[in-house]
Amino acid sequence: METPESSYPAAQSWSYRVPSPPRLNVPPTGFLRQSPAGMPVAPSKTHDFGSTGFSNTDFLSAVTYNDYITGREPQEWTYDHRWEAQRILPFLYLGPVNVARSRGFLKDNGITLVLAVRDTKSAHARLLGSKVVVEMGIAYATVDTAGNQELIAAFPRGIEIINAHLSAMYHQSQRISTDTTPASPGRVLVFCESGNGRSAAMVVAYIMAMFSMDVVKAILIVQSQRFAVAFDDDMKLLLQTYDSILSAKRMVLLTDRQDSGAQIDPDPMFPGIYGWRKPFKRTLNEAEEDDDDMDCDDDGKISGGPPLEKRNGAAPFFDNADHGR
Repeated sequence: METPESSYPAAQSWSYRVPSPPRLNVPPTGFLRQSPAGMPVAPSKTHDFGSTGFSNTDFLSAVTYNDYITGREPQEWTYDHRWEAQRILPFLYLGPVNVARSRGFLKDNGITLVLAVRDTKSAHARLLGSKVVVEMGIAYATVDTAGNQELIAAFPRGIEIINAHLSAMYHQSQRISTDTTPASPGRVLVFCESGNGRSAAMVVAYIMAMFSMDVVKAILIVQSQRFAVAFDDDMKLLLQTYDSILSAKRMVLLTDRQDSGAQIDPDPMFPGIYGWRKPFKRTLNEAEEDDDDMDCDDDGKISGGPPLEKRNGAAPFFDNADHGR
């Protein structure tokens, strides 16, 4: 801002408002009805890594018996649906806490794992208990966080829990399946208090990681089946940050694979499915050779670029004396 007495007027307009990141705009789910199949959920073939947090077509196809892709239209929504669970993927359901206590729902939908995404306070108070789940012999797991900011660190744990269970159910069904008893894949219910907050964010993160889908599309997929999900700007920013982390990790792995010819190791969670191993770090000799290739002048400064004082840049203020004022 510039005042009549200022000797250093601002080079650009500015204000005292606290800076904030740009908002993430998610279009309404109604536009999905423009396509007969809605928005299909299918993994990208660009990334094919291990099952723990990255897209792997072979892993999902095997553990779900090729039932892992959905192309359903947005479901018709009524207010009472918020108290029910919705199927987001053929093997993944999202709903509120009361659904996790419903024997009828758990039995009718063949749920084999119930994953609670809880606030640490709820965990200490045992507000999201597992009594019914344990009595029915269903696997039960929790991801506890003290706040939404801890969700970024919790997303990989939740994804690993889901994938480990799908893998375990696959191997179990292979041992007991017969001609009269066909194999059945695992089915997971992810829930929190309302089914619209942390658990919904976990499902969005799973879709982003396992299907190489960007954050906007992943949110639309979840909202198209559970319309009550409405993330605030902070949660959208958190999911967008996790999307950036996934993209960066994929780019690093792709570069290592292409440039270094990394060897292939079997996925420890799912023998027979292979993922790319990150190459070893540079040796000391390789690092020294890279240093030798850099040109330096007599003062030890790296050459090849303009001096710091001659580099282009934008000053935040003007000096009136330099402008003849």
